[in-house]
Amino acid sequence: MDEQDRFEVSFRNPIVRMWFYIVLPTGIISAVLFLVLPRETHDVIRIGGYIILCGFYIWTFIYKRKGRNKKGGK
Repeated sequence: MDEQDRFEVSFRNPIVRMWFYIVLPTGIISAVLFLVLPRETHDVIRIGGYIILCGFYIWTFIYKRKGRNKKGGK
Protein backbone atom coordinates (compact mmCIF):
# COMPACT_ATOMS: atom_id res chain seq x y z
CA MET A 1 0.00 0.00 0.00
CA ASP A 2 1.43 3.35 -1.02
CA GLU A 3 1.82 6.13 1.47
CA GLN A 4 -0.61 8.23 -0.59
CA ASP A 5 -3.34 5.55 -0.56
CA ARG A 6 -3.56 5.49 3.22
CA PHE A 7 -6.57 7.01 4.94
CA GLU A 8 -5.70 9.80 7.36
CA VAL A 9 -8.13 10.28 10.25
CA SER A 10 -7.70 13.97 11.00
CA PHE A 11 -9.55 17.18 10.30
CA ARG A 12 -7.12 17.95 7.47
CA ASN A 13 -8.82 15.14 5.55
CA PRO A 14 -11.96 16.55 3.87
CA ILE A 15 -13.79 13.21 4.03
CA VAL A 16 -13.38 13.01 7.81
CA ARG A 17 -14.38 16.65 8.14
CA MET A 18 -17.56 16.14 6.10
CA TRP A 19 -18.39 13.00 8.10
CA PHE A 20 -18.21 15.00 11.33
CA TYR A 21 -20.20 17.89 9.82
CA ILE A 22 -22.95 15.82 8.16
CA VAL A 23 -23.22 12.18 9.23
CA LEU A 24 -22.53 12.47 12.96
CA PRO A 25 -25.07 15.28 13.59
CA THR A 26 -27.62 13.47 11.43
CA GLY A 27 -27.26 10.37 13.58
CA ILE A 28 -27.58 12.32 16.81
CA ILE A 29 -30.58 14.31 15.61
CA SER A 30 -32.25 11.16 14.28
CA ALA A 31 -31.78 9.38 17.62
CA VAL A 32 -33.31 12.30 19.51
CA LEU A 33 -36.23 12.51 17.07
CA PHE A 34 -36.86 8.77 17.41
CA LEU A 35 -37.19 9.24 21.15
CA VAL A 36 -39.34 12.39 21.03
CA LEU A 37 -41.69 11.95 18.08
CA PRO A 38 -44.48 9.38 17.76
CA ARG A 39 -43.92 6.02 16.10
CA GLU A 40 -45.75 7.04 12.88
CA THR A 41 -42.96 9.48 11.97
CA HIS A 42 -40.08 7.02 12.41
CA ASP A 43 -40.16 5.93 8.77
CA VAL A 44 -39.78 9.53 7.59
CA ILE A 45 -36.84 10.09 9.94
CA ARG A 46 -35.19 6.84 8.80
CA ILE A 47 -35.63 7.65 5.10
CA GLY A 48 -34.22 11.15 5.64
CA GLY A 49 -31.19 9.68 7.37
CA TYR A 50 -30.67 7.18 4.54
CA ILE A 51 -30.86 9.95 1.95
CA ILE A 52 -28.26 12.02 3.80
CA LEU A 53 -26.01 8.98 4.26
CA CYS A 54 -26.28 8.05 0.57
CA GLY A 55 -25.50 11.65 -0.37
CA PHE A 56 -22.38 11.53 1.77
CA TYR A 57 -21.17 8.29 0.17
CA ILE A 58 -21.88 9.59 -3.33
CA TRP A 59 -19.93 12.77 -2.53
CA THR A 60 -17.07 10.64 -1.13
CA PHE A 61 -16.99 8.50 -4.29
CA ILE A 62 -16.94 11.58 -6.55
CA TYR A 63 -14.32 13.33 -4.38
CA LYS A 64 -11.97 10.31 -4.43
CA ARG A 65 -12.44 9.83 -8.15
CA LYS A 66 -11.72 13.49 -8.87
CA GLY A 67 -8.58 13.30 -6.70
CA ARG A 68 -7.37 10.24 -8.56
CA ASN A 69 -7.86 11.93 -11.93
CA LYS A 70 -5.76 14.91 -10.82
CA LYS A 71 -2.87 12.63 -9.76
CA GLY A 72 -2.38 11.10 -13.16
CA GLY A 73 -5.39 9.09 -14.20
CA LYS A 74 -4.67 5.85 -12.34
